[in-house]
Amino acid sequence: MTTIIDNLKWRYATQKFDTTKEIPAADLETILEAGNLAATAYGLQPLQMVVVTDSEKKQALVNSAYGQAHVADNSALIVLAARTDIDEAYITEYTNRIEATRGLAAGTTDGYKTMMINDLTNRTGEARLIWAQKQAYIVLGTLMAAASELRIDNHALEGFNPSEFNQILGLAAHNLHATVILALGYRSEADDTQHWAKVRKPISDIVVRI
Repeated sequence: MTTIIDNLKWRYATQKFDTTKEIPAADLETILEAGNLAATAYGLQPLQMVVVTDSEKKQALVNSAYGQAHVADNSALIVLAARTDIDEAYITEYTNRIEATRGLAAGTTDGYKTMMINDLTNRTGEARLIWAQKQAYIVLGTLMAAASELRIDNHALEGFNPSEFNQILGLAAHNLHATVILALGYRSEADDTQHWAKVRKPISDIVVRI
């Protein structure tokens, strides 16, 4: 039985996917569910996971990712897009959902709602976007770990033009901004990098114990 450590040792940034192999739909849904369960500040989930499986749409993104072929040559591409509309209405919908989900009386979460509104709406739009993007990276890590647990190869990328991704995928119309992307699939036998030894610092160099 493998452990999460075994699976993370197995994982590498896949450079070439086997385009003849598709991820089972159930496994993709498991990965997405893991992303939905990922931690975010306040539990507010200020992002969306945009799943691109259409081959033509993926191919259209390649030039906006500086020609990286694995943006198209994969089973599924997840674009993590930060929300640009974190406002009082968005926060209120969340606290209403908390009350409904937990069977709480209306108004129970008003103090929590006020705290979030004061924190987030007093930031500039740029600062709120940066905050939302940080949450997207937490979700990214969860997605990568979940995929690796299923022995599904993955490659996270920041090397792309967000504005062009927004345009091609129509994200701005949905108050979204492309932040980071994750390609999923199965490694090709022709990908030599799978045989490279993983290079990491010794645990004693990376962990500070106080």
